[in-house]
Formats: sequence, C-alpha cells, structure tokens
Amino acid sequence: MTSPATLSRRKGSKPVDLVCSHSPDVLDYTLFLSGIWLACALAISLKLLGPFFIVIPVGVCLAYAVLRQTVPPRLLAVYTAFCLFIALMSRYGLMPDSWQVHFLQEAVIRQIVPIVGFFAVAWASKAYFRRRLMSGNAFFGAPVFLFLSLVVAPAVMFQQGVQYQGAPPGATMLILYGSLLNNIAIAVFFIAGSIFLTNDWRRYGGILLLLGFALVSPLGQFKVLAVTIVVILIGVPGRLVAIALATALTAAYGVGLNFIPQTFALDPNAGIRLAFISDALASVADTYGIGIGFGKESVQWRYEIPGFADFTFLPDTRNITHARMLEILSTGIHNSFLQSMLRTGVIGFILIVSAIAAAFPPRRLPRGVRNHASAVFVMIFLAMFVNAVLETPLQIVGIAFSYGYLTALRASAWAEDAEPVPPNGIEMQQGSWRA
Repeated sequence: MTSPATLSRRKGSKPVDLVCSHSPDVLDYTLFLSGIWLACALAISLKLLGPFFIVIPVGVCLAYAVLRQTVPPRLLAVYTAFCLFIALMSRYGLMPDSWQVHFLQEAVIRQIVPIVGFFAVAWASKAYFRRRLMSGNAFFGAPVFLFLSLVVAPAVMFQQGVQYQGAPPGATMLILYGSLLNNIAIAVFFIAGSIFLTNDWRRYGGILLLLGFALVSPLGQFKVLAVTIVVILIGVPGRLVAIALATALTAAYGVGLNFIPQTFALDPNAGIRLAFISDALASVADTYGIGIGFGKESVQWRYEIPGFADFTFLPDTRNITHARMLEILSTGIHNSFLQSMLRTGVIGFILIVSAIAAAFPPRRLPRGVRNHASAVFVMIFLAMFVNAVLETPLQIVGIAFSYGYLTALRASAWAEDAEPVPPNGIEMQQGSWRA
C-alpha cells in the first residue's frame, strides 16, 4: 500500500533502490500474526480465552519480540517495570489508602496482566513493523486483517449474543463498529493507510467505510476520529491536528470538572465520567501523589449528584460471586492516563504520558506517511483518553499493534537520518522506510 510520492535527500539526484522485498517468515506467522488475527476475529469474544490470553497473544508476542532481538519501546518498558514494582508493593499491602474499601490479592494479578500484555504486543509490533518497513510493505495482508475485523468479528459476537447497554445483538454490531476495540482499532490502522497512502479506489473505499462507521454508531469517539481524519485529508497538517485535539480534550475535561452536576444534566454519560475522574484525583491527593496501587476498585459503588437521584454504578457486594468481584474491581475510570495516576501515582502518570508522546510522528517523514501516522496517533490518544485501555484485554492488542507501528516508524526515521548519504543520493517511497 504505497504511493508514488517520494522523499529525496538531494534534489536532482538519481534514486537508488534500497528496498529489499521479502514476505513474512515462519516466526511472523506463528508468533505474531496468529495472535493478532485471533484478536481481530474475536473482538469482545476474546474473553472466551480466559486465562489462556496470557499465552495467546501475550506470551507468543513476547517470545516473538525476544527472538527478533529488537529493542523494546524504552519508555513503555520503564512504565511497565514501574507498574510491576507497584503491583509487588500492592501484593504485600504497602500502598497507601484513600476512599477505596475493597482489596483482593487476586485482583492485583488481574489488573497488571493487561499492562504487561500491552507492553508485550507493542514490543512485538515494533519488531514486526521494523521488518515490514524494511521490505517496503508495511501493510502486508491488509485484506485479511480487514475481513477478520469487519466481517468475522461481528459474526462471532452476534453468534455469542453480545449486547451493548441492553441493545439487541444486531444493533450492538452496528454500535461496536464505532468502538475502538481490538478489531476496529486494527481496521482503522489499515483503512487510514488506504486513505493517506493510495490514490486509487482504495482511498475512496476507505473514506466511505470510515464515514459509514461514524454514521451507524452513536459512539462519539469514532465521530471525533472520523472528523479528524477528514480535516487532515483536506490539507491541515496531521501533527498540528493531533496536538490541537489532545489540548482541546484535556482543557475540556479540566473545565468540566468544575461543572459536574451541570454536565450530568446535559449528558449523564459525560457527567459520570467526570465524577470518576474527580474521585481519582481525590485519591491521588489523599495518597500524596503515590497512588493506591493495584487490587482495589477505581470507581465508587454509589454516586450522589446534587439535584439527581443516587446513581448506583456497581452492585451490592453481598449479592455477587468472588469471580464477579474480581471483574468489578478492574472497572476503570474511562481515562487511561488518569487511571495510571490513580494506581501508580504522579510518577506512573508522567511515565505513561511520556511513553505515548514518544510515539508522536516525527516531522522528517514524507507527508502521506506523516499524516497516516498522525491519524493513528489520534486514534491511540482517543482510545486512551475516553477508555481505560490498559485495564482490558479487549483493547490493548489493537492499540498496542498501532503503537508498535509508530515506534518502529520513528526508529526507522532516526536510522535513516543517522546513515551517511551516498554520493548519488537516496529516494524513498512512502511506506518503505528502511529499518
């Protein structure tokens, strides 16, 4: 999925073909693509794997990354190591307390597994895309990914009777096209590639798919993503759009925290999210910026909004099973950055923000590649800003897959800058950066 647009280091120089084309090998198919395809095909039904999720895709991705001998995303590795340290402290009850009233040691493992999984998939994805960028075909197998994500996954979820907020299975499938679950996040990665890096029917097909999902789903995050991609497509620099969106959303949340009852009256969903964040910040203050650690709940069981009836978010603990309690304690506050601050304190917050910022597309990329990377970065930011991505296996694979691509792209761009320029120059196609 490349376009004829090129970037020359020296104007008027004769291009040299440095792209070595090769297909994925046995390791790619058995230890990386198989796990990603499984996540694409199952979507929400990925929970059917249960504890086996630790083996596929997390375990196989980790093995793939190690065997490829690729340097992991450094800041993400530091963040993951810090989370493991906090988890160890939590296991022995050494973290401070706030308003949380429940703690289960088993919940510590349940809550740390998605974070380790995110790191493992992101590291493997970086290793995979470093090779794909070297071959000049970063979008290898796009039709397979799209078929599994947009056809097989909805069919499996429909067969499983998946429902979203009480909607019937048929309506749920349409709603979830606007989610950023594993399958949709990976599909958007490839759809955005067709939009920004091709000039034929694939570009227009990608635009129609994107707008179609935004229209059939009521979920606001996908509508924002679609508008963002359209704005980039009409000529606004992608990096600028990404920065503006991140700034605007952060400012909106900052202002909204002062008007929770008013926001709740206009939009209960937005209001309750702000209440979650307000409580999380209160916990951070109570623990002097250290965080509450793992194994505890993130949201209160009952919310009292002035002027409204009490909002019971979680069931009475006397009427639930131990397994259900473990699941409830892993309910996030719908913002991965502040969720990280809640559990790992100010240090963890700085580390995760730095890790995500490290994937921001560099300026030196060709325009089409840069705009595609910016759209992917916006998708990652949106998913993490409105969902607790690092708390659920249902999103970490898709977001980590995209994150790994961005880190591989950035590493490849730096590698190109570090190499001496041959006398006759270099000309490179979009999507074919050498690793």
